[in-house]
Amino acid sequence: MNTKIDPLAQIRPRVEHLHFSPTLGINEHVNEYRNKGVPILHMGFGQSPFPVHPRIKKALAIHADKNMYLPSAGLPELRQLAKKFYASKLGFDSEGMEIIIGPGSKELIYDIQLAVEGDLILPVPSWVSYAPQAILTGDQVIKIPTRIEENHHVTSESLDEAIKTARSEGKRPTKLLLNYPNNPTGLSISPSRLDGIAQVCRDHQMVVISDEIYGLVNFKQDHVSIAKFYPEGTIVTSGLSKHISLGGYRLGVALFPESLKNVYDSVVRIASETWSTVSAPIQFAALEAFRDSADIREYIDVCTRIHARVSGYVRQAILDLGIPYPELDGAFYLYPDFDRFGEELKQKGVETSEQLAKKLLDTVHVATLPGTAFGDAPEFLTLRLACCDFDGQKALDFFLEHPECTADEIVDACCPNIPLACERLAKFFSVH
Repeated sequence: MNTKIDPLAQIRPRVEHLHFSPTLGINEHVNEYRNKGVPILHMGFGQSPFPVHPRIKKALAIHADKNMYLPSAGLPELRQLAKKFYASKLGFDSEGMEIIIGPGSKELIYDIQLAVEGDLILPVPSWVSYAPQAILTGDQVIKIPTRIEENHHVTSESLDEAIKTARSEGKRPTKLLLNYPNNPTGLSISPSRLDGIAQVCRDHQMVVISDEIYGLVNFKQDHVSIAKFYPEGTIVTSGLSKHISLGGYRLGVALFPESLKNVYDSVVRIASETWSTVSAPIQFAALEAFRDSADIREYIDVCTRIHARVSGYVRQAILDLGIPYPELDGAFYLYPDFDRFGEELKQKGVETSEQLAKKLLDTVHVATLPGTAFGDAPEFLTLRLACCDFDGQKALDFFLEHPECTADEIVDACCPNIPLACERLAKFFSVH
């Protein structure tokens, strides 16, 4: 008897071949391990671990009764506060700009890609969802490989060449997606290089989607948006998940210049037909995040300084393995290349980053993400290491009592999984 059931619906090829997000996937995988009692050290997921600020927690409780639909573009008062906040913090003029409040910057980046016709220029390594989103919209992804010597970011020369080459091949590059400080590398782009990139984009009439979600997790306090250099062609996206640890609130923003109001109008229409509006209580609570009060400023500053120390500790562990890595600029990631161990790993059956990540998980119980998740070729032995596996409240309390503490001191006092993960990495690679 044939029990095979033919599917009632056929799935579009672009969706059928879509993988589950690697970052969300590793997090679920680690939680499954931990629920079974396996003590996994989690360097695979980048969730800022600090608690909800008391002011925001109180505001959410106060506004729990807000059950009305808000405008698809967002609560008007929140839009004005957020526009002023980001213009001030990221260094651009918001005069005449439009802003939309969305359910996370991830959704907004997808909707912008959907709205703007043409193919996507994408420096790699890049965050795991940019390329899949472009594939979902039916666009081609034109990758620009980057080098660690260039902080793993595109240069004006490589960008210009990539655009010209793509057009000569019949492709239609119209969009450039930048992310800095960068996930997965923790490295940023200098203002002088941004100026050069802006000029190339202006010459080629490119739309820049500038994902500056880590702009306020900047260790050197020198983040400048490319919107300062290319105001007419840059859409800036950000949100509350990283600098103020509100990932689960799912609130993002996108700021559009007046010259791209057609894109803004399109994204609002997409919103009206898909997610409608961000949760009203969340939007009212978010007002506190954008008021720029002294206690919120201090909270962001302290969290960023803790991230800098913890990430710096992991960087030193990578340097101790003999792997060069630039000084970190922000975010809470590193993206080391373990190629120097290539021959020893090959003898153990490890020839790709995916095999390396699996070997680390299975043998020393350290969860990482392979370079293939970020657009690298399989044979590159790159891994992304997230530096967030610690108790944020404990770290906050310790830092406020010891503001001059070193990286070793705060890690030893509050972040036991971080040195343990580094020790296991060192042991693993010293054996191979």
